[in-house]
Amino acid sequence: MIEQILAFVLGAGSVFLIWGVVLAFRTSRKLKGVQEELSNIYEQINQNDELLNRRIDQEINRTDELYRDSIKHTDSRVDKLDSKFNNIRELIDDITGLTIKK
Repeated sequence: MIEQILAFVLGAGSVFLIWGVVLAFRTSRKLKGVQEELSNIYEQINQNDELLNRRIDQEINRTDELYRDSIKHTDSRVDKLDSKFNNIRELIDDITGLTIKK
C-alpha cells in the first residue's frame, strides 16, 4: 500500500515536473516574442519622434520665411508710399513755391 502511494506520488510529481518544464519553455518563448514586439514599438516611437521633429523644424522654417517675405513686402510698399509722398511734396513745392516740412 505504501509502495502504491509512493509510486502514485512519484508519478504525479514527475508529471507536474514535466508540465512545469514545458510551461517554463512556453513562457520563455512568449517572453521573447513580447520583448521583440516591445523593441519594435520603441523603434517606431523613435522614428515617429524623429519625423515629428523634422516636420516641426520644416514648419518653423516655413513660418520664418513667410515672416521675412511679409516684412519685405511691407517694407517695399512703405517705400513706394514714401516715394509717392515725396513726389507729391515736390509737386506742391514746385507749384506753390513753399517748402513743406517732412
